[in-house]
Amino acid sequence: MQASSQAEAESCWSTIANDVLYWESWDEQHAVFDSLSGETHLLPELTAHVLRKLGEYACTARQLAEALCAETDESCEEHFVLDITRLLQQLQAVGLVEESTP
Repeated sequence: MQASSQAEAESCWSTIANDVLYWESWDEQHAVFDSLSGETHLLPELTAHVLRKLGEYACTARQLAEALCAETDESCEEHFVLDITRLLQQLQAVGLVEESTP
């Protein structure tokens, strides 16, 4: 029960409007142009995957980490959740994602 109430207290993350992001990809490198800011961001594979996943649905950092782990059949350890949280904060700092509280 405690994990459930902890997840409810966590912030949800989502991308800015998907219709303002324009993507180009080459192998494991990705570029996204944000038409709101006029900036282009070069993203490594994991960051691009996180941003695209958040474009599908809003979720907490933990839910996002668990979804990413499930895709690769990896165990989802706490350090990975913390890595995803830091990544989301970096994406927020450049204006690609936004945080909301439930």
